[in-house]
Amino acid sequence: MVRLRDASAEGRLTLEELSDRAALAYRAQSHAELARLTDDLPVTPTPSSRRKPVGWSGVVIGDVRRTGRWRIHDKTHVVMGIGDCQLDLRTAELDGDEITITISQIIGDTTIVVPRHVGVELSGFFLIGDKSLDASEEDLPPSAPRIRVRAYGLIGDLKVVRR
Repeated sequence: MVRLRDASAEGRLTLEELSDRAALAYRAQSHAELARLTDDLPVTPTPSSRRKPVGWSGVVIGDVRRTGRWRIHDKTHVVMGIGDCQLDLRTAELDGDEITITISQIIGDTTIVVPRHVGVELSGFFLIGDKSLDASEEDLPPSAPRIRVRAYGLIGDLKVVRR
């Protein structure tokens, strides 16, 4: 697991790839099965392969969207006035073992998409609106990556979905 997490921190594995391999590692019954999970990873990191992590995003009026392959800082903040936020973490690269995303918005909806083998903790407060986390975590391995989402706003909805 340490090698898989290191590879994710180096930018070699996306969050989805890390979560899938962690689930396979948890179910592995032999050293050969474990070895196959890291065969394609180099032994030593290459510093030039690292992207600069995104630590914050903000907008007064408008939308924030992050999709595709991007690197997310272990403590990320999104600050919004009026608008919607969409964060797709399926192909994001982690900057640590746990990620904390804090979203502060006045009016707007937020959707965060995570891979199916990632643990999610949802907290925060909306004066008017809903927070929802789709799917259970019953089948998650103990070593699964974890994302903490803290959301605060006046009017809006927060939805975390697994795909």
